[in-house]
Amino acid sequence: MNKEPTIQNFLAFEQEHKCNQIIVEGMHVWALYRYEIHNAIKKKYYGTKGGSGNGEAPFTKKELFTMALNALKPFTYKNVDVLFVGNGRRTKNIDTGIYEDIYCDEVAKKYNSVILEHPENHGHMQPNGMDNVYFTDRVAFKTNLAVKLSKKFNTKTRQRRTAQVTEALIPIFEAVKAEFGTDIAADMISEVVDRMYYIDITKKFCGKILDKAKPKLIIEICYYAMESYAMSMLAHERGIPVAEYSHGFAFPTHTPMQYNPEDHLNELPDYELIYSKTQLPIVHLPDNIQMLTVGFPFFEKQRDHYQSLYPKQEKTICFISTLNEGEEISKVAAKVAELIGDEYRVIYKLHPFEFASYKEKYPWTNTDKLEVIANNGEHIFRYLAESAIVVSARTASVWEGIGFGCDTILLNFGDTAINMEYFIKEKHVPLVDTAEQVIELIRSGGAGHVDPDGMFEPDAMRNITSFINQFL
Repeated sequence: MNKEPTIQNFLAFEQEHKCNQIIVEGMHVWALYRYEIHNAIKKKYYGTKGGSGNGEAPFTKKELFTMALNALKPFTYKNVDVLFVGNGRRTKNIDTGIYEDIYCDEVAKKYNSVILEHPENHGHMQPNGMDNVYFTDRVAFKTNLAVKLSKKFNTKTRQRRTAQVTEALIPIFEAVKAEFGTDIAADMISEVVDRMYYIDITKKFCGKILDKAKPKLIIEICYYAMESYAMSMLAHERGIPVAEYSHGFAFPTHTPMQYNPEDHLNELPDYELIYSKTQLPIVHLPDNIQMLTVGFPFFEKQRDHYQSLYPKQEKTICFISTLNEGEEISKVAAKVAELIGDEYRVIYKLHPFEFASYKEKYPWTNTDKLEVIANNGEHIFRYLAESAIVVSARTASVWEGIGFGCDTILLNFGDTAINMEYFIKEKHVPLVDTAEQVIELIRSGGAGHVDPDGMFEPDAMRNITSFINQFL
């Protein structure tokens, strides 16, 4: 009988077959693609559909021209103290109109530093209010072009790499089929070869940056992005320490944050900076990576800001939608609003990807008793500041809601029971199935209360700067 591809079974498979030790042309080819491999196994096993199926929209001529101009700009930053590898995502500050990197900007201002920013959604959000951001569009051009040309002309390099990857991984994929009952080899060989091109070319590009920047420390926002992988490999060759600063709360089933202890890979950072001790029993990285709790400066600053503007309302309930469970959550929210909406203010905060379609997908939310938030005109922190209770499924916003002092009710949809197990078992947050159960908990005061100060390590900026200063 085939095994279910849970994270535990996947890790056991990797350990048995020594997957993360497989090297082709100096690259750990399984490790560099393990997130996608695990997703492919789960997709085949569970029969789930992957996204919309349309892929990313093609580049417009204007976007390509802008990227070409960015790619031509030379890298001029020399002898910096800290090099940040950003994730390209910026959030608009409603008060200032500035698009902020909520992880890098405020820390970077305190040091002689540079932030590398790759294009996100075909571009960069501006104005960004910073004078030390370098757009890495050039590597995006080179990698995509190299992969396309290698496929079109079936180059000798591609033939060689394909043969080597096939020899190394086909026995592993046959073992995957035997253990999980999923045949993924046909897709994976070509995609792993593509990943080799991305890493190889990105590493050469990043090497030239390091030649000039000569940082004393590298901080990555997402260690499993291509530029971060390349930077980690180069840093370990050059003796430069690397830290990943968490870009959110991890979940037990999130493959990139789960490894076997012995998987000491040069593509991984030396340090993992996390928000709070709540992550220690959840994140399992190789045992040579030091886990440090530092907090989140942006959250501390924003919490003070929003709590001063929007006092808590004891009869306000905030439902937070998630992409996978939005339909089920919205039905519960609408029913709760219908039953107690005259007595309580019931908010339904949509996921941004639901803004355009929720009226057709969730027609039951069309009721005066439910306040649907379908825009980014106000940050979600406003509604967390105002709310006494947060109701949701698996989402990092639960941590944020608790940090704002909200009591919590979890809905038993999707993989909430697994991924929010820490709160359910350790903090006794109730997990329920129906609107009636939500109402009963609200009326009886039975929503889970967790110490808000435990969600984020306090004095975050001091913690992060103290960490950085030891390398300077």
